[in-house]
Amino acid sequence: MNVALAGLPLSGKTCLFTALSEGVIDSAANPARADHPNAAMIAVPDERLTWLAEHYQVRKRVAVPMEFVDLPGLSPGRPDLAAQNTAIMEHLRRADALVCVLRAFESSRVPGKVDPRADGASLRAEFLLSDLDTTLRRIEKLQKQVAKPTADRDAMKKELEFLERCREALEAERPLHEVVHTDAERAILHGFAMLTRKPLLMVLNVGEDQVGHPADAAARYPDLGGPVVAVCASLEAEIAQLPPEERAPFMAELGLDRLHAPDVIRRVHEALGRITFYTVAAEKEAAARSLPRGATAAEAAAEVHTDMAKGFIRAEVVNFEDLRRAGSVKQARADGHFRLEGRDYVVRDGDVLLIHFSR
Repeated sequence: MNVALAGLPLSGKTCLFTALSEGVIDSAANPARADHPNAAMIAVPDERLTWLAEHYQVRKRVAVPMEFVDLPGLSPGRPDLAAQNTAIMEHLRRADALVCVLRAFESSRVPGKVDPRADGASLRAEFLLSDLDTTLRRIEKLQKQVAKPTADRDAMKKELEFLERCREALEAERPLHEVVHTDAERAILHGFAMLTRKPLLMVLNVGEDQVGHPADAAARYPDLGGPVVAVCASLEAEIAQLPPEERAPFMAELGLDRLHAPDVIRRVHEALGRITFYTVAAEKEAAARSLPRGATAAEAAAEVHTDMAKGFIRAEVVNFEDLRRAGSVKQARADGHFRLEGRDYVVRDGDVLLIHFSR
């Protein structure tokens, strides 16, 4: 899973990137460029995995990985930066999800009015225009092709008809995720990596005066075009670079009960339509694994190993919450929480699976 950070210049994207990645890259010495963005693999925070690893006393724990990419800020209306904006857009198209960082802090070092709604609208307008340009170019090409009596003419006519609907939606400032409803329509747009079809998370980058109650700031902006998380990125970037033993006293002094940057990672995973299931190999490894919502036990087996999917027999399943309430595997079995499920069982978030398969 690849997630790109998008935002206007000086919105705090790099501070958020540092907070999320715990300073794995020195962005001051190596600033993100349009031709060379900074990227870091980041584990999805997971308290359930921690509990399982401790309960089963395993030697290794494996979290769900997610790649975050930091890019320069988009500069709408700057013809002198058109090439850079185009390069940034190409990186955004390659991402599976977008995190839009919106300035919600006052600073004498950052010019302009603090207006997250206007900044969010500006970013969404750039995404709409980019998708509209892609759609118009494809329509123009199809209009020439359908004039010729070819074997796939009927298929091209259907694609053209659908893209005309996409054009109308984009010109009306409606994102494409509101237009696409069928697998056939999704297949048509798959190769174009349209920006307004991507899962979107809005991050309000608040000031230190709101560090103790960022949720209040998020509640003031329910109309940003996507789920909203509030974070004081500059402060959390500073904390993330401290040694672990120094973080708690520093946070207590600031009145910060917990870090909020991890919420961004969790919410992006949710926005991607993914769930987490778990596998445990006694004393060896507890692993969290990501799966599309609605996937089956056979598909979960394939996430572990292709041989498990090929030789799938059945899965022993217990949901994490049932296991934790029971306190032990033995008690969970006694309470009837373990079930045997077939290959078509739809895996639920938090399921712990023991997969039986033939080699």
